[in-house]
Amino acid sequence: MEDIIHMTKTNLKTNHIKIENLYKSIFSDVGNTSINLRDDRVEIIHLDESNQDPAIIDIHEAKLGYIVNYWDGYSLSETEESLDLIKALKKSEVKMLQQMKK
Repeated sequence: MEDIIHMTKTNLKTNHIKIENLYKSIFSDVGNTSINLRDDRVEIIHLDESNQDPAIIDIHEAKLGYIVNYWDGYSLSETEESLDLIKALKKSEVKMLQQMKK
């Protein structure tokens, strides 16, 4: 419970290792993805050599939590707000799987 509470109050810059470990845990079943950790955002990219515009999940900090943008490769398909980084990453996995099936 401590980690969950902490991840709802974390900032991205100071928690790259935790975020990368969460990514490895949550996205292990997805495959063909990579993570790009920046000070102000996290990008999870579907690695698809046959597609110049791959699906991307972009998470960045907001005043109260995180904004999650789902890019279908061509345009922004959905934007959501989340107070909890773990929940945002888990939901992102589902969105990425949906995009990969298209």
